[in-house]
Amino acid sequence: MNQYNSSIPKFIVSVFLIVTGFFSSTIKAQELKLMIKINEAVFYDRITSNKIIGTGHLFNREGKKILISSSLEKIKN
Repeated sequence: MNQYNSSIPKFIVSVFLIVTGFFSSTIKAQELKLMIKINEAVFYDRITSNKIIGTGHLFNREGKKILISSSLEKIKN
């Protein structure tokens, strides 16, 4: 049985976008490129527990990937 929990995914996405905006205004962050893919189901309240809501990658200015997403993005009830 799938259980939907709409408040947690929206909160996580909101916090992630706020933090990204804050750090993008610093000098060092101007040399970085952030790519994020958010699962479409998050925005339509169709995300179930234990599903990954998004993945993100951080690149330096030479295009080398320096950070990839982790299992911390999974929804837990």
